[in-house]
Amino acid sequence: MRLHRIHVENFKSVEDRTLELPDTGLVIAEGLNEVGKTSMVEALDMLLDPKLKATSKSAKVKTAQPYGTDLPVIVEAELTVGGVRLVHSKRFLAQPAARLEFLSGPRAGDVLTDERATDTMAEIWAGTDQTLWRALRHMQSDSLEALSLKSSTALTSALDRASRATDDESGHRADDTTLLEAAEQEFAKYWTGTGKPGKPLKDATSALEQSEAELDAARRELDEVDTVVAELQTAEEDLRAQRRDVGRLETESAADATALKALEGLEQQVAEARRAERDARQRLDTAASARQARRQAVEEVDVAGQQVSEATAAVEKAHDAAGDVEEEYREADERWDACEKARLDARRAWQEARATVSGLRDRDRLARLDAVIGRLSGLRNELREAESRLEGNFASAKGLKAAEKASARLAAARTKLEVASPRMRIERLRDDAPALAVDGRPIEDEEDGDAVDRVVDRPAVVEVADAWRITVTPASDVDKLAHDVERAERELTEALEPMGAATLEAARELLAARRRDENLAAGLRERLDRELADVDEWEDDSHERSVAGLTELRARLAARVGDVDGDADDTGAAAGAGDAGDAGLTVGQAEEAASRCEAAHDQAELAEKAARAAREAVGERRSAAREADSAAASTLNAARGQAERLAARLEEARSIATDEDLDARVEAEDTAHQEAEVEFEKVSGELAGHSPDEVREAARASRARFEKASERLGRTGTRWAGLDGQLRGMDRSGRQDRFDDMEGRVHRLRIEVTALTKRADAARLLRDTLVRHRDEERRRYLEPFTRQIETLGRGVFGADLAVRVDDSLTVTQRRLGGKWLAWDQLSTGAKEQLGLVVRLATARLVSPEDGVPVILDDALVYSDRVRCGRVLKEVSSGSQANQVVVLTSAPERYDAVDAVHVDFR
Repeated sequence: MRLHRIHVENFKSVEDRTLELPDTGLVIAEGLNEVGKTSMVEALDMLLDPKLKATSKSAKVKTAQPYGTDLPVIVEAELTVGGVRLVHSKRFLAQPAARLEFLSGPRAGDVLTDERATDTMAEIWAGTDQTLWRALRHMQSDSLEALSLKSSTALTSALDRASRATDDESGHRADDTTLLEAAEQEFAKYWTGTGKPGKPLKDATSALEQSEAELDAARRELDEVDTVVAELQTAEEDLRAQRRDVGRLETESAADATALKALEGLEQQVAEARRAERDARQRLDTAASARQARRQAVEEVDVAGQQVSEATAAVEKAHDAAGDVEEEYREADERWDACEKARLDARRAWQEARATVSGLRDRDRLARLDAVIGRLSGLRNELREAESRLEGNFASAKGLKAAEKASARLAAARTKLEVASPRMRIERLRDDAPALAVDGRPIEDEEDGDAVDRVVDRPAVVEVADAWRITVTPASDVDKLAHDVERAERELTEALEPMGAATLEAARELLAARRRDENLAAGLRERLDRELADVDEWEDDSHERSVAGLTELRARLAARVGDVDGDADDTGAAAGAGDAGDAGLTVGQAEEAASRCEAAHDQAELAEKAARAAREAVGERRSAAREADSAAASTLNAARGQAERLAARLEEARSIATDEDLDARVEAEDTAHQEAEVEFEKVSGELAGHSPDEVREAARASRARFEKASERLGRTGTRWAGLDGQLRGMDRSGRQDRFDDMEGRVHRLRIEVTALTKRADAARLLRDTLVRHRDEERRRYLEPFTRQIETLGRGVFGADLAVRVDDSLTVTQRRLGGKWLAWDQLSTGAKEQLGLVVRLATARLVSPEDGVPVILDDALVYSDRVRCGRVLKEVSSGSQANQVVVLTSAPERYDAVDAVHVDFR
């Protein structure tokens, strides 16, 4: 297979791109990441995927469409497959279409479209080596697992050819392959590639199974006729017997129904007698309940009167107790008021004494703060001067470094220019020489007098007495060096300008001055921080520890000191408790006076607490006494109300019926109930003599037997009619003929399937035997594959490279330093490099007609520079007879190899 051209439109980030490839050689497709290199290969896969129709709207197709557009995705490729050159294209999504044009071969000039194009291309593509197509690509997303090439028909054929050549040299028969192919062909007649039964076997077996199923169906049809005849005879016998049973059961049911009707009349009499007895009992219970309620009401009235007497005595007792407690509480409250007043007086004296102590302390702190603030103000003034100088100094180490680099580049450029430029010397030979000017300036203007030396780094013009003009032009490389000098001068000026310096030395002096000011400012800040940290006058941690915070604290202290001085007269009033208000007191004396006031306050507070506790205890007893008095009064009121309600209710009931009337009613209802009870026992005895359960059960059972027998008779009649109609509709003779025909056909097919199975088993046995023989021989052709890998690999890994290849044509081990390492034990870089060597070795072994392009997508990302160069050398060498396409974002890796470069920008 050869790939000649790929054209892609609107595929992910690719708008419109065509990649043309020579038939052989190395092609480097270079471009930045995400420019669409890998997308070209993905688009080719979509085009060649036989399952992906042009009309497909799968996620794979939709993902390829540029985001947010409705543009069609178009992919076209020109390739040679099986010696036939063709052009295949697919247009997805918008106006989907497919096209296949044959450029050479038997069908040259044919053009197919849509389904025909897709199906025909699928048939052509199915004839290519899919394993080789996948194996000779190394994409970014591929893993570094070892390649398995066992199913590659192209590689197998190449190794078979190498093996046959070896067999011919060693005396083995070369026609073993022809015999195996014949056995494979015979095997393929009966079996699939996976060893399952093929179409002839499946068709013969299916025909036999179908005929056997039809024979079974014909046999079941005959059995159905016999079954219907037998069932019809049974149904006729059942009909005769069931008709006799129905007549007999109908007579028995009528007799039992008459007996049941008589029994139900007697049961009605018993029910009426039971209702009369229950009514009489209910009236008796009602009369007895009324008499009992009257007796209970009389008892409740008596109990309520007794409760009223007891409650009256309890109220008098509770009222006396409450009066005593009230007097005791009044005395305790007066004692507490006196103690509270004494406590407040002592607290006021103590607070005034503490205020005096605080004022004296604040004066001392104020003096200390004034000294600290003075020192801090001096330090802050020095710091402001240093910071002011820093604000006007723009020098920096980074800027100076950039200027030094620019200065060095300028010096180097000037040196190169001076070395490369010619020199011009002009000398005056006599005093009356004609006037001479260089670049428009007379020679007399030069400081050197009669001789001038000049470096010609740009075109110079010499004019002689307005009669001659001589132009001296340096070489082009000198002009370039002069421009380099100018550019270096501009860079130096640009580097110095932000720092405000005209020269490099001035910039150094500015940076040195800045560093001195920075050090000075840092030292002043540290002294400020130490001074602030050493201040002991802070009241708490909530204040900002700064000069401003210190000034604010000093203002508060001054205000407090002024307040204390203004209250001197009031403080003197408190001195009576301990002389704390004397303006001539020291802090110690004021603290002693405050301590005496505090002790007096504590004693007054203890006395107040004791008086308050005593008052609270009496208050609790007063509350309890009040609650007891109120509860007793409530109980008395409730008892009186209950007694009055009960007496009124009893009087009202006696006005309706007296106690004697209730007793007479109970006696009358008791007599009536006894008479109703005697009548009920009489009729119940008569009913029990007729055995009602037996009569009812006999009537129910006889009726149920009659109904079930009638139902059976109906079902049997229906079944008989159905069977009779079914038998009339059956074609017994036709069914027998079909059964005989199918029995003969099954016999013939069994003979044919047995013979076909024997031939198929023989073909399998022959093929398996030859395949085992071929596999044994094939292990010998692993040697040319292994040799090719080692030959290429030694150019990359060194002369001691050796590998082991298993029967699946997979490299399993590599020898390193005398030891064999499994594939999984190799480093990532070694896996990547050896994988590329295996692909190149495969491409060299496979014939150009059977081969496919080698595609490498940003390979060698894990390889060092030396290994990378060696692999690229082998890639270049292997591309002489094959197509090798490299997609890369680092084209400089391939500068040393001969390749066609395609720019993807």
